[in-house]
Amino acid sequence: METYEIPCYWQMYGTLEITAKDLDDAIAIAESSECNLPTNRNYVVDSFEVDHDMVEDERDVPHHRV
Repeated sequence: METYEIPCYWQMYGTLEITAKDLDDAIAIAESSECNLPTNRNYVVDSFEVDHDMVEDERDVPHHRV
């Protein structure tokens, strides 16, 4: 048996509480790199997927055993 790292992704949904002068400002703050991810978040059901493109790329790379 061997161990494999399988690339995968999924979606989360959450909300942010942002203090701002208006809605457009709040959106800009939410999209900024300084804004943290929501802490009240949930997994989006059935969003999990294996990244088959990355898996195929891995098949093409020679791997050496240590």
